[in-house]
Amino acid sequence: MLNAKTSRWMRFAQSCVLLCAALAHCLAWSQPSTSPAPRFSIAFYYSSDIPWESLGAFDIAVVDPDHVNDSGWQHRINAATEVAAYVSVGEVHPSRKFFPQMDKAWQLGQNTDWGSVVIDQANPAWRKFFVQRIVAPLWERGHRVFFLDTLDSFHIVAKTPEAKAAQAEGLANLIRDVKAAFPQAKLIFNRGFEILPEVHPLAFAVAAESLYKGYDAGKQAYKDVPQADFDWLWGQLKRCKDEWKLPVIAIDYVPPTERALARTTAKKILALGAIPWVANPELNSLGVGAVEVLPRQILALHDQDGHSAQVAAHEIHRLGAMPLNHLGYEQVLVRAGAPELDRYAERPLAGRFAGVLMWFNKGSFPRDKDVLAVFQRARVEGVPVTIVGALPDDAAFDPFEMDIGTPKKRGATLRLEPRSPHVGFEVLP
Repeated sequence: MLNAKTSRWMRFAQSCVLLCAALAHCLAWSQPSTSPAPRFSIAFYYSSDIPWESLGAFDIAVVDPDHVNDSGWQHRINAATEVAAYVSVGEVHPSRKFFPQMDKAWQLGQNTDWGSVVIDQANPAWRKFFVQRIVAPLWERGHRVFFLDTLDSFHIVAKTPEAKAAQAEGLANLIRDVKAAFPQAKLIFNRGFEILPEVHPLAFAVAAESLYKGYDAGKQAYKDVPQADFDWLWGQLKRCKDEWKLPVIAIDYVPPTERALARTTAKKILALGAIPWVANPELNSLGVGAVEVLPRQILALHDQDGHSAQVAAHEIHRLGAMPLNHLGYEQVLVRAGAPELDRYAERPLAGRFAGVLMWFNKGSFPRDKDVLAVFQRARVEGVPVTIVGALPDDAAFDPFEMDIGTPKKRGATLRLEPRSPHVGFEVLP
């Protein structure tokens, strides 16, 4: 026979199971049903810290394959999600591993905005290299969907009608070569409107950037798309959608700090019957698409050196993890001063993390530049921050326009006033 205490724990366990079940259904927030239903949802994430668990909310997740480690992704993502490989066709950045193997004769010019090299699509040797040395290894690693970017980059170097025609013909032949080698491959074109009349039966979908909101890489500034540019671009996408029955994807750019604007822009794209993705131009943030992922991770910064067992003994895990887990969150534990902290200091937190927890026990708040950068980035992007233990000094609080003042110790016993009905199921604190 169960005693009262055991029964209470069973009820608590049952509530946790129900919470997990609810989270499974509520992981992604769907856009209102008044918009035309998209044929699939898609997300783009090109940074190295790939949030596989969140990307599993989408039908297709486009990632930079250079950031996928040898263990792959199958053990970390929803099995129903297709992981697409980003592949640049029209230009190649020198940082790519295969760049030193490329013949210099294929290089026609440069895209100075992005620091990449424009490739001669009319050269048969380049097309052979592309299929055998770029696509084939990705196919062997498990990718079956390919996002083909920079299909219109030849316009940077081809200035005469004859030169443009030669490049377009070479590009169309490259698409044919890929499909001949890998008939089951799903190819998503980024633009490529010049060749679509010839090769649209080989396309799985067509994408385009900057339908409503764009980004000027040269000026490093966000911009509203002029009406004339919108009309032309939507005319191209509408032809793909109506005449060739292809799904169309609109990738728009807004600052990570303007989450409400991202939602509004995604809804406008959906209303046209297109599939949205609205994020920052680096595509290193979790943006808003046909669904918006509800962040379930907490960036947890601590000051515990040593191995994982020592970190597990720190209060941030020992005391902080359980209540967060009970609320449906998980911690991403990072030590102040650790090399991996710079990725969070330099990349958007909004959309990726539900909050930041800082718990430092060594007597002082660390003056680590990445800790302060995370602190300030969270403020700018509206991500909640909780600090336990050592507090920042006034200088760290300056961006918040707050003065921490002089700490004071309270002598009287503290009394708990408002409390959650969940507190006290065993004993009151």
